[in-house]
Amino acid sequence: MRAPGSNLAPAAVAVIALATSSDAEGTLRSAVEASSLASRMTIGAAVNEGYFDADDGSYSQTAASQYNLVTAENSCKFGATEKVQNQFSFDACDQVLGFAEENNMAFRGHNLCWGVYNPSWVDDGGFSSAELTRILQNHINNTLTHYKGKAVAWDVVNEAIEDSAPYGLKKNTWNNITASGDATDYIDVAFAAARAADPDTLLFYNDYNVASMDGWSAGKSDAMFSMVKGMRDRGVPIDGVGLQMHVGCGYDLVDGVRANMQRYSDIGVQTHVTELDLTCEQSASYDCTWSGEVEEQQGRLYADLLQACVDVEGCTNFETWGFTDAHTWIKGDSHPLPFYDDYSEKKAVAMMMDVLASAN
Repeated sequence: MRAPGSNLAPAAVAVIALATSSDAEGTLRSAVEASSLASRMTIGAAVNEGYFDADDGSYSQTAASQYNLVTAENSCKFGATEKVQNQFSFDACDQVLGFAEENNMAFRGHNLCWGVYNPSWVDDGGFSSAELTRILQNHINNTLTHYKGKAVAWDVVNEAIEDSAPYGLKKNTWNNITASGDATDYIDVAFAAARAADPDTLLFYNDYNVASMDGWSAGKSDAMFSMVKGMRDRGVPIDGVGLQMHVGCGYDLVDGVRANMQRYSDIGVQTHVTELDLTCEQSASYDCTWSGEVEEQQGRLYADLLQACVDVEGCTNFETWGFTDAHTWIKGDSHPLPFYDDYSEKKAVAMMMDVLASAN
């Protein structure tokens, strides 16, 4: 399971400017928009367009009132948008964009290149390195052209690094793009294509088990930092990194997360917390006996991680992967998100609002 005073470059501080359109008071969205953080960071959630009408509209209402950024959980990925070669369908992804625009929210794109969730024609096509290069460039160009000027950021490459030492790149179809013989060729190709297609959107690398530079994730976290710094040094247009955190309530590496965010900020790279959920038990089933004590522990960790983001100028988005236990990718009775099945708030919401209020 996935556990996961700045000198920022000009592109890396171009956080989207959002008017305050939410009428709901006492929400995460109103708290961040009323705070001194409003021009620097967004607070977001992954959403699924299939749930927009769910639960008598509670899903859409909660998302729009509580958050000012959304990411499509699955509908903008390669496998969803180019199921047949060179035949693009953005209908589902557009629904998420439309929801964002209707509610004056930022839209964050996820993702353009991943070793999984590809259509079968990509993985089974037996393409040469040159053919794969053209396929990847064409997909990125068409996708970013369609969303040009509409997405604040894109996860250009997703989850490429192995989980264990020596932390090379995972073996997948895109590894066959090796024009120079360098294993990072396809990553460089993807970022260059993205920048050519949209000069203004922020370009991110996103991964898990990398959030803290201390503890059990230190090895992969260091490998990712080294990769990103190398990209920056050779002029690859990368603006930020996404730190996934699918972890349990007992996660105790918050100081390492803060330090990791700071070292990226120090080299001009933004950080986004992109995929955060906190299961109440880090076990094979993720099930637990829910109690007030567990709720308090979960809420404190949500607040502590948000505080780490607030503390580092280069952290410009704090985002949970979903927002209600009614609709989460994690199976079992694990209670991972800030809102209960019935959309009532857990203690995490008030605790996070306190962090945002204290930023003033």
